[in-house]
Amino acid sequence: MKQLHELSKRFPDSFIHDNPSGYGDYIQHSVIRQRLLSVLGAYSTDIVETIYDGEIVTGVILKLTCVVDGKEVSVVEAGDVEKPQNWKTNGARMKDAMSDAIKRCAMALGVGLHLWSQMNGKDEYFLDKQLEKEMSKSKTTLIDSSGGKQTVIGEITYESKLGDSNETES
Repeated sequence: MKQLHELSKRFPDSFIHDNPSGYGDYIQHSVIRQRLLSVLGAYSTDIVETIYDGEIVTGVILKLTCVVDGKEVSVVEAGDVEKPQNWKTNGARMKDAMSDAIKRCAMALGVGLHLWSQMNGKDEYFLDKQLEKEMSKSKTTLIDSSGGKQTVIGEITYESKLGDSNETES
C-alpha cells in the first residue's frame, strides 16, 4: 500500500489553481504526470475511443495501465474538451481531451482526489489518512520449526498507536 498511499497524498496549495472555467480548483497536467512517474515509474495510456460531435473531437475514453504495489491496474476514464471552439484543429482538441482524461484516470488512483472530495466548501477527503492507518499495521507470521520442518501456523497483525490523535498524554 506504500505506492497507493504516496499517490493519495494531498498536493501543496502552491500546486492548486483556480479553474478559469469557474468549476472548482485544478492541478496542472504536468504535475499530475510527475506524481504518477515519481511514484509508479513508467505507465501506458491507450485511447479506447475518440468522441466526435459531427467532425469535431470533443472527448476521449482513455485507459491508463500501471503497476501499483506490485499489482497491474487499469483505469478507464473519459476526458472532454471543455471549449472545442478554443482550438483550431482536432489534434489540439485531442490533446486537451487526453489531458483531462489522464487527470481523471490518476484521480481514480487517488492522485488529486482531495480536489473532488469537497461538498459545499466542506472537506470530505480521508483516503490518505485511512491508508496511513493501514500502513501502520504490521503482520508477523508464526512458524513452528519443531520436528525439523517449518510449518506456518498463523499470522498476527499489530497496529501502531503512535501518532493516534485519540491518545491522551499523561
